[in-house]
Amino acid sequence: MNILNRIHLIALGASLLLIQLSCSTTTDKKVDKSTLQEKAKVSINNWVRKHPEEYKKYKPISFEDFTVRYEKTELTHYLSDKIEEEQAKPTVNKHVLDSLKNLLENNKGLLMGYTIIHKYHTKSVTGEVINHKDLVFLDTIFRIATILEPDAYDMILDQKIIFRPDSLEKK
Repeated sequence: MNILNRIHLIALGASLLLIQLSCSTTTDKKVDKSTLQEKAKVSINNWVRKHPEEYKKYKPISFEDFTVRYEKTELTHYLSDKIEEEQAKPTVNKHVLDSLKNLLENNKGLLMGYTIIHKYHTKSVTGEVINHKDLVFLDTIFRIATILEPDAYDMILDQKIIFRPDSLEKK
């Protein structure tokens, strides 16, 4: 019986050790930004192929300034306000400020989608090459939400984007 108790204790100890190791192992669910940017490029290229009437003689030049967009929440507003309050104090507590900034970095808000600047050429009916620079908004599953002039970004910042009706069509 003594040997049986030892075997049970060893099995129990090994089980607890495995459980603790599996619980303490962190899984990094963050996807590399370059992978997300590649998905955006593929989505834009698919979009162009589905809309040849808008992109006659399309020739891509570059994809730049890929940005993840977040919608501000109560928490992000609160943390932003606290950071401003702390920075406004005559003697700034660096540890508190760093902690608040860290919290804000780790709690950016609700993921709204992505933006990317896309430069490309098209040709007019007369054969003239036309340069384009578009700010492309994609939703969280990389559907084209809307396409604007790059200067429009400052006007909308963290606002929700209205989808182009044809981007939601199932084909």
